[in-house]
Amino acid sequence: MINLSKLAELAKDSSATGRKGLIGALTDMFVGAGKERDEQISLLFGDIVLKVLGQLEEETRMILAKRVCHEEDAPHELMVKLANDSISVAEPVLEHSPALTSEDLVDIASNASMAHLGAIAGRKTVDKAVTTVLVDRGDSKVLKRVAENEGAEFAESSFLKLVEKARSDESIQSALVNRSDLPEEAAHALLPFLTDALKERITSLGADNTLVNLLAQRAATEVAARAHKLDDAREESNALINEVLGNKTRIDDAVTSFARADRTAELGMLLARVSDLPPAAVSQLLFSASDKPLIILCKANGVTAEAYKDILTMRARRLRIGGLELNAAIQRYSALSEEGAKRSLETLKKSGTSFGLKTEETGRKRPKPKVKRATAFAASR
Repeated sequence: MINLSKLAELAKDSSATGRKGLIGALTDMFVGAGKERDEQISLLFGDIVLKVLGQLEEETRMILAKRVCHEEDAPHELMVKLANDSISVAEPVLEHSPALTSEDLVDIASNASMAHLGAIAGRKTVDKAVTTVLVDRGDSKVLKRVAENEGAEFAESSFLKLVEKARSDESIQSALVNRSDLPEEAAHALLPFLTDALKERITSLGADNTLVNLLAQRAATEVAARAHKLDDAREESNALINEVLGNKTRIDDAVTSFARADRTAELGMLLARVSDLPPAAVSQLLFSASDKPLIILCKANGVTAEAYKDILTMRARRLRIGGLELNAAIQRYSALSEEGAKRSLETLKKSGTSFGLKTEETGRKRPKPKVKRATAFAASR
């Protein structure tokens, strides 16, 4: 039962303490009635509080806001006023009040401070009309909070705008990564600037996550592209080698192309084909400690000193050869004549040697021949 005489007595005291006592009593009456409260209590509470609201100190308004922010049938006009108050008063109302409509929140978000927007971003549910304003106006903290809010709904245009604003903000990116409702277009736009750490985190998400599927598609596309590129490069290399063998391209051009691109396998294949030698053995020669066999191969097939320098540069990168050693290698190459190199190559090929390198054949251990034990002269007598 409402004690009207007590309320009337409290209303006579216009001091800050008196007003605080009046609001406390009214709030006790309103909240204490619970869901069973009748309309008379709600009207009385709203009418009196609204009349004295401007006379209340901030501390009193803060206490009032915290006590009524969860009440479904709290007076609408009062809740709107509290929501537009300073952030210390407005925050619990903006975050929790079911009395605030979407239109109320859009209006507040369109004009209020970033702190007010941040409070709205943390509501249990936030519809598209409200998130549109939050995304348009919000700073990094607001955007991060609303993106982390699973109860927030976004229009596709808002998602795209969020992604654009996330380009230079990893905290927003991180929040977006966890959203299962991220549209495909927004996910496509987000992927290129995600950090490696965030991409790794995506792989642990469920298969229904758009980013997970996009990453899988991208990985498959990249693998296919690399394979296609390797096939193209292999065909291009074979074509170049065949042109050298058919005297349509100078060997120097092929050597320079392969050596400068660090394509050792193709260079080894080229030298093996023009010398009629096993590719495996020739490939080993490219980086063997001694360059004598390589000099013979290159000189015998007409590789000029200029082109050979490209091979030396490639060797230097792998073997960490210094400038003095490189100059000595160039001098050794220049000192050998082409005719001498051809004779040496033919001799080596006829003898069946593999330039001192172990191949599959030469690597096998040969059985040692049996040696007859010499019989001592004294024993044979």
